[in-house]
Amino acid sequence: MSEAPDSPTIPSPLPWQREQWQRLGAQWRAGRCPHALLLSGPEGLGKRRFAEAFAALALCEQPRDGLACGGCRGCRLWQAGSHPDFLRVEPEKPGAPLKVQQIRDLGGFVSRTSGREGARLVWLAPAESMNVNAANALLKNLEEPSAAVIFLLITDAPAGLLPTIRSRCQSVSFPPPQRPVALRWLQESGLDETAADRALLLAGGTPLRALQLADPQASETRAQFLSDLTALASAEASAVMVAGRWEAPPEGSDLSQLLTFWQHWLAQMLRARSCDLTADPHIMALLQRLPGGEEAALRPLFAFYDHLLQARQALVGGANPNKRLLIEELMIRWAKLYA
Repeated sequence: MSEAPDSPTIPSPLPWQREQWQRLGAQWRAGRCPHALLLSGPEGLGKRRFAEAFAALALCEQPRDGLACGGCRGCRLWQAGSHPDFLRVEPEKPGAPLKVQQIRDLGGFVSRTSGREGARLVWLAPAESMNVNAANALLKNLEEPSAAVIFLLITDAPAGLLPTIRSRCQSVSFPPPQRPVALRWLQESGLDETAADRALLLAGGTPLRALQLADPQASETRAQFLSDLTALASAEASAVMVAGRWEAPPEGSDLSQLLTFWQHWLAQMLRARSCDLTADPHIMALLQRLPGGEEAALRPLFAFYDHLLQARQALVGGANPNKRLLIEELMIRWAKLYA
């Protein structure tokens, strides 16, 4: 999933980003901002929004209270999406890699002089989607930075970047916020306490992701996916058939999200089995269908969890795997757990 900008209005940092914002803002005001920033952390924390807020601040001609003013010429150009000193670099379509030609095309932008004698910013996301050639092309820009050019690299998976790129960026890390902070923001965004709590748990503590998961369409997708996994566990469906259905998930979802749901359910199963806790009835039903004794059933569950982690890393880490083969292999392994 990508964290799309909220709107064409001037963005601002989110409540759990205050520390990072204050630190970076102090560097900016002191004229010590690095030429490359690597914004990293789990999906759903608003890293893209933070990057856009900083870009807007850097392009603003009359900042107020540490934020872009929203009314100067620079801010108006930003709002119109036509600021000449800001360049957004993204894959040509969702899930596609960033290509080497897209990075090479940066040459004209970074080499020219700003018309307003200010900073020029390159917003690049998801950074881990660069293939090797694209990464090497970017490395040349980072090794010989042009004056007044700031690269904003946004990634959910920093391990998917070349170490040489990571070493040339100042890291800005975003951990999940404390639970009360996230719940308060979700309730202010329109969720009731119960819905906010449930969504935040499913989202692994990431508020923007939780807000998306609370959407009725997302809930329906999760319910259908869990139903198909249950059918596989009951030998009521074939792994190939189910894989074909979920190779291209419904609009508003993607395969990486489905694997996140799967991980969450599996973690519930493991906790319930090892700690004698009561999980969701659907999860308990899956757990009870597993063959073998307690210890014998746990080992394959842990092994399958590792396969899920590897598969999701392949999806988000720019490896560009064959999605049909990936989901089909997982479905076959899942069905074998219950054979």
